[in-house]
Amino acid sequence: MTTHHRALAILASVAAAATLAACGDDGTTSSGGVGRGVSVTVADKGFTESAIVANAYADALRAEGFDVKVTSLDSTELAFPAAKTGKVQVYPEYDGTLFLNILKKSPADATGGPDAVLKTVRAAVAKDGVTVLEPTPYNNGNEVACTKDAVAKYGINNLTALGKQSPKLVYSANAEHLTRADGLPLLKKAYGVRFKKVISVTISLRYRPIEDGSAQCVYAFGTDPKLAKLPLELIQDDKGTFSGSVPFRTVPLVNTKWLDGLTAEQKAAVEKALNAVDAGLSQEKIQELNAAVDLDKEDPEDVAAEFVDGLGLGSK
Repeated sequence: MTTHHRALAILASVAAAATLAACGDDGTTSSGGVGRGVSVTVADKGFTESAIVANAYADALRAEGFDVKVTSLDSTELAFPAAKTGKVQVYPEYDGTLFLNILKKSPADATGGPDAVLKTVRAAVAKDGVTVLEPTPYNNGNEVACTKDAVAKYGINNLTALGKQSPKLVYSANAEHLTRADGLPLLKKAYGVRFKKVISVTISLRYRPIEDGSAQCVYAFGTDPKLAKLPLELIQDDKGTFSGSVPFRTVPLVNTKWLDGLTAEQKAAVEKALNAVDAGLSQEKIQELNAAVDLDKEDPEDVAAEFVDGLGLGSK
């Protein structure tokens, strides 16, 4: 628990009964602000970065007075339909994931740069009743990393070279990556990658086989903190097919019916809060926050709260 949260807990213990009821165990708050009395459910997708950003969204909305609950869903396949139907009102997603997995586009369709991809995504999901707000500065693109020993031993200087040497190597990845069109199937199709063995693990444990020596290569994200801590090298994407053309910036997805049902002032507060969180998430900042959770074992809620405290949201 952060110093900030401890102070709030002490204050709550001596406050009036109404305040105690407003700051209950369900993570909601009905503090002052334009969002007072409006309930919001924010979802994450079950891994560190998503949990940090979702909790940051939640705290930013609380700062504007909204009553917020946070829930965890396991994947885009669960989270996006929940946002469409209004089961959840807000969740962080990647523009590239929407482009490839929701719109069923291919990397070859990603022409015109990140802004063009975002424009395409916004227009398409608007028809599903989902509003896309502003993206983060950071990009969490697909990467493959291999141990420095394997890179040196097999001369792996790019993904094409990895394809040739892959029958000698073991790969660690989460189950979704093994079947997604932009995952291992793309590595096979574009670079001829055929690993000797694939170790399927939960997304948060992808680096465990590297650490225990049972794998030499791992499916990585551009913001993974362990890339700087383990003896790994990112493998250059010489064709620009796997990581080069599709951006993976986090964007807030908001259920449009819920958003449009707010007053103009409340709607502006939602957009202000969520866009402020994303604007503060540089590549360096998200790596720092990820490292605090994954490496320093801090709680995602506390890490997010400290980050949002520095944004100056709400009326203090």
